[in-house]
Amino acid sequence: MTSPMKRRNLFAGALGVALLHLASGCTREARCKNCGMRVDPASAWKAELIGPGSLLVVFDTPRCALTFWRTGRQAAQALRVIEYYDRQPRDGAELRFVIGGDVLGPMGPDLVPVDAGRVSKFIQDHRADRALQLAEITSEVLAGVGSQ
Repeated sequence: MTSPMKRRNLFAGALGVALLHLASGCTREARCKNCGMRVDPASAWKAELIGPGSLLVVFDTPRCALTFWRTGRQAAQALRVIEYYDRQPRDGAELRFVIGGDVLGPMGPDLVPVDAGRVSKFIQDHRADRALQLAEITSEVLAGVGSQ
């Protein structure tokens, strides 16, 4: 049988190893709740749903976040996405989501978040089809993304 002092030392050693492991950057990677893809925190495609009680759910693309939300798998009050031109996080209600064109997300065709004042330029430069407000994006619209 081990003495109380020896057990305490073993516990302290194990705790130290665990803390060192955590401090070394070995943390669990965030995964998209819709498709399971790893979410790069620095990605210009990252999207976040803000749900009840400020619950934050992270996704790899706007398309995944909107699909998760619009199919009823997550209640949300807001969507935060990265605006295409200034690469800053913005409330999705302030932006337009452009469909079609030559700009692809990490998983192919996506909805590109663009400031309302730059939508015409984006559509012209990237041969996109159309731009929608957040409220106009339904599960039917999402099902058609990529089939244009």
